[in-house]
Amino acid sequence: MKEKIFEIAKEDLPLYFQDFKNFWDESTDQISDDDLFELYRATLVFKNWKLSFHALDINKYDKILDEIYEDINSSLFLAILGLYRSAHMHMRSSIELSMQLIYFLHHPIEYKQWHDGDFVIKHNDLAEYIIKHPNFKIDIRNFVESITRNWRHLSKHIHAESPIFFQCEKDIRKTNSFSVKDYGIWKTNYLRNIYRLNKLLLLFFKNDLSRFPENSRNILLSLLKSDDLSLIQEN
Repeated sequence: MKEKIFEIAKEDLPLYFQDFKNFWDESTDQISDDDLFELYRATLVFKNWKLSFHALDINKYDKILDEIYEDINSSLFLAILGLYRSAHMHMRSSIELSMQLIYFLHHPIEYKQWHDGDFVIKHNDLAEYIIKHPNFKIDIRNFVESITRNWRHLSKHIHAESPIFFQCEKDIRKTNSFSVKDYGIWKTNYLRNIYRLNKLLLLFFKNDLSRFPENSRNILLSLLKSDDLSLIQEN
């Protein structure tokens, strides 16, 4: 039995790889240059947040920033392979880690406990903490609640709350070819998620932007719409 399964596995793995390669090639052919620019620029956000943290002499949270970057990158690459359910799962993780990052900045004891696997904080508690944080000079309740709504929506992919969130129900799984609909849903969620997380951190560090490396500051600010950019830059 073991030898037979091993034999089949050795036959199947190259076939899976070829399927993924074929889909990857089709996806990259279908994704426009404008989309590719937007999507790849989004992957650079947390690389540049790490550089900005270092400019502020904040170095102890590199693992969190690195993992958020991995989540963002994984979401993109899984989407190019058509694995949209998994791609959405990584987006939820990026929300959780970004909000925990803000919390841990002023909670070193809890950070050490979390680092050792002895501390858990619920999303709603994180959200309330952030809403009341004095670093935010404006009322951000509605904004944080929009992040929470997105977190709940992304959670539906993890918990498979309905077949519409199943990978096997995606058009790409039924046709084994690129689906503009599936891709469009993911792209909208992906860019919206990164936009909100970037905006949240920019609002939190608003008074420190002048200390960011110029290239990093420009990349982070370049994502913002004019109204939000004005909000960040106003005195």
